[in-house]
Amino acid sequence: MELIAWNCRGLGNGPAVRGLLDIQKKEDPDILFLSKTKMCAKRMDWFRWKLGLTQMFVKDCDGRSGGLALF
Repeated sequence: MELIAWNCRGLGNGPAVRGLLDIQKKEDPDILFLSKTKMCAKRMDWFRWKLGLTQMFVKDCDGRSGGLALF
């Protein structure tokens, strides 16, 4: 079982998104945990489909801080 945990400090910019997609493609983890996403569940749902993952749990951010996602 492979687990990746990443403190992404916001997924709203291109380099972070490309980095996430590259890591997922290269490592193909069983579990992917993201902290400090700075996004709500609705926006994280796009990542779920883009990453090709079926299950997701999200804790929305509080303003411009926080946010957790578990795929």
